[in-house]
Amino acid sequence: MTIYIDIIFLENLFMNYIILYATGIILKAPIKIIRTFLSSTIGSIYAIISYMSILKISSNIFLKVILSISMVYIAYNPKNIKSFFKELIIFYLTSFTFGGVAFALLYFVSPQNILMENGVLVGTYPIKIVLVGGIVRIYNNNYCI
Repeated sequence: MTIYIDIIFLENLFMNYIILYATGIILKAPIKIIRTFLSSTIGSIYAIISYMSILKISSNIFLKVILSISMVYIAYNPKNIKSFFKELIIFYLTSFTFGGVAFALLYFVSPQNILMENGVLVGTYPIKIVLVGGIVRIYNNNYCI
């Protein structure tokens, strides 16, 4: 299976942006597009480094916590330590929720050609599932975050 770094970068950029945007909506914080995009880019670069195993340190939990702290700080520029921890906790909860939904989708759809490479699940999802997910999200717009 061929893996394209640009696709990994763009997928992670998109998902990081959605997670940061959802966190901002939950917090009712002002969302700055440039800051959120910059924060998402940093997370995407880390994902590429992690996937390619350029640095063996990339799987270190301490480094992942530092990355999430810097992403939240860049995206929201908290005014004090209390608001920073609130933003960080909501960011973690939002990330875990999105991750849980992704794994649920993985088990319900059970797509073919799923491989585990460098700790990353790689595979293809049927386009029908992606479209149905988007339609459900648009339909439930009033009930979602």
